[in-house]
Amino acid sequence: MARGLELDWVVIRVQPIRKVLLVAVVGLVAATLVFFAYKSLNLSPEARARRAVDRATAAQGHADSQPLPARWRGELEGAGDQLNTARAEYAEQNWKNAESEADSARRRFEALAGAGDQELVGVGQFFSLEGRVELQRAGQTVWESAHQQLPVFNGDFVRTGRDGNAEILFADGSLYRISPNSLLEIHHQVSEEGSGTVKMVVGRINVYTSGAPSTVTTDAVETEIKRDSRVAVDVAADNKETTISAFQGSARVRNARGDEVVINEREAIAASAGGSISEKRKIPDPPFPVEPQNNAGFDVGQKGVIELVWRGRPAGGVVHLQVSRSKIFDETQLDVDAKRLARDRARLRLVAPGTYFWRVAALADSITPSEWSAVRRFRVFSSSADPLLKDTTPPKLVVYPPQQLGHMFIFEGATEPSAILTINGEKVELDADGQFRKTVEIFKEGWNDIVVKAVDPSGNPSERRERVFVEVY
Repeated sequence: MARGLELDWVVIRVQPIRKVLLVAVVGLVAATLVFFAYKSLNLSPEARARRAVDRATAAQGHADSQPLPARWRGELEGAGDQLNTARAEYAEQNWKNAESEADSARRRFEALAGAGDQELVGVGQFFSLEGRVELQRAGQTVWESAHQQLPVFNGDFVRTGRDGNAEILFADGSLYRISPNSLLEIHHQVSEEGSGTVKMVVGRINVYTSGAPSTVTTDAVETEIKRDSRVAVDVAADNKETTISAFQGSARVRNARGDEVVINEREAIAASAGGSISEKRKIPDPPFPVEPQNNAGFDVGQKGVIELVWRGRPAGGVVHLQVSRSKIFDETQLDVDAKRLARDRARLRLVAPGTYFWRVAALADSITPSEWSAVRRFRVFSSSADPLLKDTTPPKLVVYPPQQLGHMFIFEGATEPSAILTINGEKVELDADGQFRKTVEIFKEGWNDIVVKAVDPSGNPSERRERVFVEVY
């Protein structure tokens, strides 16, 4: 009887089995990952809303555990209201609205949680910056590039380049605006009023305080800036002389010997490197640019000379005029730097097409200058050629969380001084630095969207939307 092939045993190599198993396992893992990725990226509207609410709830718990400043508790409550709205929308199966409200609340909680972490060490964070701004951590030797919302801690150094400026917002609500070519050190000082201290090494800072005072020290003097004040501290790079100018509120200046001087609004003093304090001087009001109109354009082929006109020069005083293609008036890029003009106008010869910025400051004596005026802009072009400089960059626009007083909301922030700013279509005036403060009255109950828009002279827009809640009792 014919027999087929019969095997009493089978020998199979182990290595091929291992390879097969490995391929099978990798394939299974990959398939699992693809499945879960697909599920996470293709969640149902209900699942996305549920996830957003859960994340916001977790962020709320973290923010609640932080020792937030009293002035930010209202923002925490507002974020909580927004999360409750998200939950209500979820209960009514409005998945899209629930997800949107929850995501917005989560971002607010996360920002507040970060602020709370910073207050534990008594410092703040970079609120805005432009150009070269660097940070050196305490005890380190390496400088790192700063960025928005980067926290600063006790002992950190901050420096700005010739084209750099920055704003640091502290947990007590104080805002430090750092000018180009400046160097300062952050200190932590615990006091009953919760004030902070900054050591100014060289350069200039403008300090805006709110509900708490703030202290700036130099090698010459210590300046305690009272609450609700705006004061500039300037340390000269050559002789280390410190100049303190109060534009709003007041400040107390003292040296190592215990000598004290209180300066009030529009007063200034100077202190030598050895600490000797000068007599108080009055700060003049800044001049007001009159002509040409902001954003005016001139054809270099048809008009070779233009005239800049201003008013408000102090009697017997002079004016400092600067014209530059740099928005921050970089010293290395000044086209005109006329420091002592005893007149109210200046003639400029147009040479090259481009966008130019100009500003003026008043000097009532040889030492005390005013603030700079509002920045004006004009364009020079050639009808026979394309402009050499085309501005396509939207203007910077910073909007602080609005403060609510019943039906009224106070909006504060900053943009480019030459921009046109509107809130819900209503034009808002800017100060010389581009700062704004506007009270908006709202009577519509429930959530309201407020649109803040800035448009620069080239037509580039920046827009921010703030959602506020009005409750009718």
